[in-house]
Amino acid sequence: MKKEEVAYIGCRLVGLFYVIKALETVASFVMTFVAWKTASAQFSTSVSGMFYLQLMPLTFYTITACLLWFGADTIVRYLLSDSEFQSSSVSVTANQMQSVAFSAVGLLVLTWGIVDLSNVLFQLFQLKKSSNFAQIPLTLQAECVEVTCRLLLGFCLVFGARGLSGFVTRLRQPELR
Repeated sequence: MKKEEVAYIGCRLVGLFYVIKALETVASFVMTFVAWKTASAQFSTSVSGMFYLQLMPLTFYTITACLLWFGADTIVRYLLSDSEFQSSSVSVTANQMQSVAFSAVGLLVLTWGIVDLSNVLFQLFQLKKSSNFAQIPLTLQAECVEVTCRLLLGFCLVFGARGLSGFVTRLRQPELR
């Protein structure tokens, strides 16, 4: 199996993971919609906010799944340099597999961070609406720091996968032990 095929399979597998995550969020959206339509539950926040918080993860997971599934060729060409992509070697190097794995994990962390960012922004807008913006609760401040760290880690893993893979490979060399 060529290294391009392994990378395609990896992208598509992560895309399938996001399809499953999107299907999980569909169930929670349907439950919220049914509770709202039948008036069987009282919502403490606005109905539009509830639907916004339900649709954001669904939208991001669906978009990410489509990008990974249909954009696998572009992603693979970005991860593998032109010389590696055109070479006739059949085997995949550990450096290339690590790069693909780091990028996939980074994409997971990044999309989860974007979904959590929508939740934090919604809470901040609710505080601003209630004119209590100066009194940000400590838990919301902690969530802001967590989301920021998650987004930074995701960006570093996605866009720095090659460098991180080379660094890990250099650390495993016997001269550095």
